[in-house]
Amino acid sequence: MNSETPDKDYKGDSESSLSKFLDRKEEFEKIRDNSPVISFLWKAEDSPDEKWPVEYVSGNVELLGYTADDFISGRILYADIVHPDDLKDLQKTLTKQCKEGVDFFDHKYRIILKSGEVRWVNERTYILRDNSGNVAHYQGTVLDITGQKEQEFTLQDALKKLRLMEEIINNSSIMIFLWRNEQFWPADYASENVSKLGYSAEDFVKGRIVYSDLVHPDDYEMVNETLAKQCESGNDYYNQEYRLITRNNELLWVKESTFILRDRGGNATHFQGIVQDITKQKESEIALQQALEKQEQLLENKQALETIINHSPVIAFLWKAGPDDENELWPAEFVSDNISVFGYSVDDFLSGAILYGEIINPKDLPSVQMELSDVAKEGGKVFVKEYRIRTRSGDERWVEEQTFIQRNGEGIVTHYQGVIQDITERMRRDER
Repeated sequence: MNSETPDKDYKGDSESSLSKFLDRKEEFEKIRDNSPVISFLWKAEDSPDEKWPVEYVSGNVELLGYTADDFISGRILYADIVHPDDLKDLQKTLTKQCKEGVDFFDHKYRIILKSGEVRWVNERTYILRDNSGNVAHYQGTVLDITGQKEQEFTLQDALKKLRLMEEIINNSSIMIFLWRNEQFWPADYASENVSKLGYSAEDFVKGRIVYSDLVHPDDYEMVNETLAKQCESGNDYYNQEYRLITRNNELLWVKESTFILRDRGGNATHFQGIVQDITKQKESEIALQQALEKQEQLLENKQALETIINHSPVIAFLWKAGPDDENELWPAEFVSDNISVFGYSVDDFLSGAILYGEIINPKDLPSVQMELSDVAKEGGKVFVKEYRIRTRSGDERWVEEQTFIQRNGEGIVTHYQGVIQDITERMRRDER
């Protein structure tokens, strides 16, 4: 009797341990199958065109619309659900990693669900080798990252638009500032083209120079008093003209459009400013305005820039140049939101539903086409023209266009970066 007792105890302990193991395994599988991470074990085929037959897949593969049996039975190979445009790259990457002897790698690509929906996934794969070092299997986890990729694409589009806006600004006569409501107006932001004043943007942001140092002594009190009055009155926007003295002692007339930013108590904290060189306008030429503002940093974000440009009288365009430049109608690749002042939407132009040339008065269109073509053929960089356009409601407005001509490395015109400004009131005054 006593000699049998240890065997019985051992058997009981063994069964108990096995039961606990199986319980834990079942619990683990439940956790895994309720997670967003899908586990795979693929058989290696030692081929650059592997299709990855599946030897194991977790039950939550149903998140993709498939069953585990779809894969394990061989009815579906994993390569069958990889997006065709990504398959070659995935195969090439896997082959490269295997040859280089790495143990694991990550890769992002698209898959096609059973419903036909396309989703982005991140795959982490561990390369399993036999005793001879040959690749035998791939053990991987697949996680749906579609939301993350969509955010990345949105950010990329926003950054592209921001860079385009900044490029237009820096090729224009408009300088952008963000000043703090402190004595002498120290700047938190200045567009790169403040270099025309003889200083860099960093000079202003680092405090090596403050904006008040540039204001003409005879205009300083007027500028300061106007700003104080606007802050006290509760106004959020105003314009004024005054003179600046550059680092080289050059005198510039400027028009400043200022937006007053306030805290919840109504106290002014910052001033968003568009400073436009209107020296030529003072000499009977109209200078142009354009404004944008930088994204990402607290006071340099895209939203602030768009607020400025969309409250200004200047509308920004990027037009694609066509091969038949004397008859082109300029499809738009970018237009600022304030095109709405003429009754149109951004999408009217970006969708191709309306070409810019189609809103130009038919009597003015040939001269605009011919003069722009002549400037481009002669190697010119800037095109300036006054002409009439028609609003969506059918009204006629006079505008002045200033366009910067873009060329590729071979000197071929590819795009026109331009701004248009409504000058109808000035034209009517001149007619009187």
